[in-house]
Amino acid sequence: MPILVNGEIIPRELIQVEEQRLAQVPEWQGIPEGLEKGLRLREAAEWCAIDRILLRQEADKDPRPIDAAFVAAQVQHLSAAQSCRVIFDEGPLARQIEAQLRLDRTLRELIGPVPEPTEDGIARLYKAHRAGFELPETVHAAHVVKHVDETHSDVEARAGIADALAALESGEPFPSVAERYSDCKGNGGDLGSFARGEMVEEFENVVFGMKAGERSSIFRTPFGYHIVEVRARTPAGVAELGEAKETIKGIIIAARQEQAARAVRERLRAQAHIRRVSARQAQALVNTGERE
Repeated sequence: MPILVNGEIIPRELIQVEEQRLAQVPEWQGIPEGLEKGLRLREAAEWCAIDRILLRQEADKDPRPIDAAFVAAQVQHLSAAQSCRVIFDEGPLARQIEAQLRLDRTLRELIGPVPEPTEDGIARLYKAHRAGFELPETVHAAHVVKHVDETHSDVEARAGIADALAALESGEPFPSVAERYSDCKGNGGDLGSFARGEMVEEFENVVFGMKAGERSSIFRTPFGYHIVEVRARTPAGVAELGEAKETIKGIIIAARQEQAARAVRERLRAQAHIRRVSARQAQALVNTGERE
């Protein structure tokens, strides 16, 4: 049955999105599949959707605008970060970012400030869970890429990457070649440091098999043709307290914020009018465009 939250019908799609999101959470993945899990997951998704509607209703009461320049900067940042993979439609993306910023602002103000963790508290958590603060093996690399997609043929990309390799073999510095030939220009092709699981498998198989200072030959991934230069490698290990301090601080603050957010959700639920209605009642509200 449809659910009304302060007279507003929860879209079925929102519940489905929440259900899909929750299904990926480790706590839910550990529960055996079956009817009971499905019913519990559906109920949890409904409450998540209710909470999101309640928070949005609170946000709608706030007339303050969101900084348009900041939204535009966020759009550009996301577009630049994904420029090698995705072409964004910036209009819907901007609206999505603005809506999320409104929700974040409202929740942040409803939560209020949370206490900062003490040095002793940070040290105790590190001591109790030191083995959990593992640092993965990372590689710092740069690349030249020529895309193969609907606008770049395989032949064209292969010729372009061959030109880049020839320039490298003639002694031209890697950053210069990346800026001249790569389809991902900027920063001399530098990808920064990354661990396994952050790049596509074909790319990682090459990069993590190289030594610091080595340059690869031409190789293929789903994105196209690449040449990689490994700048540095950092082996896996366990972080010392100083290295883990900011992470631990973030963990403690996040836990306190979640506890405060839970209290906010409970308060909003208690103040709200939440009920199920028949499909006929819901359709009548949709047809009239009114709330109860």
